[in-house]
Amino acid sequence: MNKSFKLVLFFMGCFCTLSVQAGLGFGTHAPILAAVVNQTEGPILEMGSGHFSTPLLHALCMKAKRTLYTCDTDQKWLGFFRYLENAWHKLIYVPVYEDDWEKNPKPSLWNGIGGSTHWSVVFIDHRPGERRIEDVRRLRKHTDIFIVHDTEEAGYQYEPTLSSFKYVYTFSRHRPYTTAVSDTVDVSKLFDY
Repeated sequence: MNKSFKLVLFFMGCFCTLSVQAGLGFGTHAPILAAVVNQTEGPILEMGSGHFSTPLLHALCMKAKRTLYTCDTDQKWLGFFRYLENAWHKLIYVPVYEDDWEKNPKPSLWNGIGGSTHWSVVFIDHRPGERRIEDVRRLRKHTDIFIVHDTEEAGYQYEPTLSSFKYVYTFSRHRPYTTAVSDTVDVSKLFDY
């Protein structure tokens, strides 16, 4: 890992600490997400967009024009990031709620996302929350490394699936926790810095 990237991780860690101390808890996935993306190659699938993850992933993919798909169930929320869309960064609306959270959600529409590509990294942080673990299981054979957000929350029912991966690393310095899992890559070695 080069010196300038270590500096970026240091500042992300500082930001996370400030966010947590302020009671916000935003961006706690940034250090682990950046470390994994910086040390891998290949396409990335972001399931659930965000003010921290989407611009961060875009910036990390920019130099190599690395394929990045950002998917979300909320058109308005996804619209915040339209300025980032280009030939290598695609934004995809998944109409699970058809812009109405109360009426007949269709979480199975996530089934059409990601299954035909082999992903280097898949970031899991989408709605509905109970759908997250189903997508980890569905994409497991198509993914080198999953980065899964909010892993301390029992309601997401991540276990026993996450612990069934050969390699597991949980970044628990800040809540919410973020966990990297893989059947092929020793993810713990990605954090020896």
